[in-house]
Amino acid sequence: MSVRHGPWIDLLRTTIPAIWLTLAGGAYANVIPRSAAETDDALMGRVLAPSAELAQKVVRSTEVVAGKTTLIGFASVENEPLIGHLLVGSSNGSYQHVEFRSCDIEGDTPQLLAVFFARTGKSGRRALAVLCRWDVRHAVAEGTLYGAEFYRISTNGSAISVEPISDLNAKFKTEDVAGVDEDGRRFRDKPTFKTVADVKRRLAAMGLKQ
Repeated sequence: MSVRHGPWIDLLRTTIPAIWLTLAGGAYANVIPRSAAETDDALMGRVLAPSAELAQKVVRSTEVVAGKTTLIGFASVENEPLIGHLLVGSSNGSYQHVEFRSCDIEGDTPQLLAVFFARTGKSGRRALAVLCRWDVRHAVAEGTLYGAEFYRISTNGSAISVEPISDLNAKFKTEDVAGVDEDGRRFRDKPTFKTVADVKRRLAAMGLKQ
């Protein structure tokens, strides 16, 4: 069942542009009020596009922005990229909403498998990460593609920026696919990772202790 945002959000975007902030990395932020009885999933549902639905239950964390409770959600729409949403809590009970593009279409709609945190550098906070999969169904091949993506989140005053760690993301693509090549020979590509534990082991092997 799709969860829709209220019409007041569109009104907010058009009538109070001063609080609609354009940020680096294609992310943007606006301020979302919250009612006392509203659940995390219901609050997140209000910021999604009309045709979108939550890919999984909202994750609550204090690791995204130090000292602040952040709700993490991902919106799924058929034949569209996965879209990430952060709701960062403030002292007055409202939330700053930051949206960013996540797993892209790879011949199929991305399926979110997990949201997690991983160390992607020798020092500093862990990065936000996701693990996605895509089904492969072709006349000559079928199976599953897997991809892990990592995001660096930074703050500058009240502005929050979400940027993909592109060089690392490019190294975390793999496939579990069998089929027939152009010479008519059967092949099988085995994946190098399929789970969060696999991804973290691979990061550790790269010298990034988890």
